[in-house]
Amino acid sequence: MLLLAVAIGVTLISGSVVVDATTPDMTSTYEVSELPASHEDAAESVVDDTRFVPEGPSAVFIASSGPSDRPERRALREAANGSRRKAGFPKSLIGNQYAVVGTSGTFSEVSEVYRLHEHEDGGTVRVTTERISLLTFYDELAVTATSDPRLRELVRTGELTTHDRLSVVLIAYDGQYYHVIQPPSSARYTGVETDLHNGGYFFGTWIVLLAGGWYILERWGQYIRRASPDIRR
Repeated sequence: MLLLAVAIGVTLISGSVVVDATTPDMTSTYEVSELPASHEDAAESVVDDTRFVPEGPSAVFIASSGPSDRPERRALREAANGSRRKAGFPKSLIGNQYAVVGTSGTFSEVSEVYRLHEHEDGGTVRVTTERISLLTFYDELAVTATSDPRLRELVRTGELTTHDRLSVVLIAYDGQYYHVIQPPSSARYTGVETDLHNGGYFFGTWIVLLAGGWYILERWGQYIRRASPDIRR
């Protein structure tokens, strides 16, 4: 009977470990805001957030400093007119799928958006670019909310708490783009799974300790009783 109790305790502990392994440690709360399509600061925040989403396309934001021409902008124009060797491409642009260029000043509009391509030409890696609109750039990053109830809820309520990480930067819904604020605020996960884990581990441990200790003491007592006649002789 005691061994059965020990087995039950071990089963509870094992089940607790399994539940804990499949239960998230944190919950993440996401927020969304409607995205203006023409402001530089909106485009810059979207580009910055792609760094937190490995699944998303890589992008770089280039801020102009007035009438002066920057090497990045010259390289993009040259690549758009034909091709440019990757070895001569600015390092800040290498490895990015998109380049977004904005003019300086408050609430200034994005002036240029490029999609970057790499290809091999006679053993030389070259970079070519094509101009696209900012809305095209947003559309290629956006995940539609119509196929995911969680994204629809996020757009409708402006906030969503979820137990698994949301790898979304932009949401397209009803003809409008919504920016998912990254990174999310996080809190320790609490729920039925956590209660089951804690309860199973607590009760399982005590059952093993009590039943196992009782079994050991009982076996020790039996040994003492068997050995006592020899001791008297």
